[in-house]
Amino acid sequence: MSLLKKHRKKLIAGLVILIVLVLIAIVGISAYVGSSLTEPPREPLTTNPKKAEGLAYENVSFRSYKDRTRLSGWWIPSEDAKLTIVFAHGYGKNREQNDVPILPLFKKFHQAGYNVLTFDFRGSGQSEGKRVTVGAKEQDDLLTAVRYAKSRASEPVVLYGISMGAATSLVTAPKAEVAGVIADSPFSDLKNYLETNLPVWSGLPNFPFTPVILQVTPLLTGLNPERVQPIEAIRRIDYPILMIHGKDDDAIPVTESMRLQKAAPRSELYVTENGGHVQSYKHDRKAYENKILSYLEDIR
Repeated sequence: MSLLKKHRKKLIAGLVILIVLVLIAIVGISAYVGSSLTEPPREPLTTNPKKAEGLAYENVSFRSYKDRTRLSGWWIPSEDAKLTIVFAHGYGKNREQNDVPILPLFKKFHQAGYNVLTFDFRGSGQSEGKRVTVGAKEQDDLLTAVRYAKSRASEPVVLYGISMGAATSLVTAPKAEVAGVIADSPFSDLKNYLETNLPVWSGLPNFPFTPVILQVTPLLTGLNPERVQPIEAIRRIDYPILMIHGKDDDAIPVTESMRLQKAAPRSELYVTENGGHVQSYKHDRKAYENKILSYLEDIR
């Protein structure tokens, strides 16, 4: 009988140790993945507006107003400009946003008489900073970019963002005193989005990793998802917004933009017939350009 008790105690002790080791492994993997997701590889710049589209431009830099992180970008002026477009790129990208690709659209803006400021968020491209915080600190960067654009030109400013940059634009707009927002493939609420869709980015199953990643990542990186709530910000915007989203987006579902549009009924949601993420411009350039240029014409 005592021998059976000893075996039982050993079995229980072994199970406890195994459970503890599994929990440690889950937390360790979650911490590593969460930290890695805030440090995506920097995409190098591959060209410039002059080489790619024959556009005159200026290399510029400015410091994010809260923590003085130096941000780098391009200022593309237009003679007798009517508006200034401030572009906000997506997660893991830079001012080129070459998966769209964005530079041909900048040429269309230039031809229509619009200045363009495109820059690298912190932790991206040629800007300072170690981590990407998916809109938490990027909204400080974008607000600084708007202030810089206003120091260069007196025309009204319109924000134009892609993916993370779209969500960041919506969050930033109410405090940036801009005339409009174009949001291509935004999420509506970062915490809610990640609770369901984090495996798209982490490569790990939702259970048990997603809840742990969302708990440990803010502590390690400063990424606070609760700072990034476009669906709350959009309710404070009193002008129409143009949202664009691919019907079969496999990274940020179109239902995210539908939620946003419901919260801002005056805004327009242009759903494109294509899959993939941020592929609407590549799918039908002419229709995309017409939709955006028409929106900007109405603002003027």
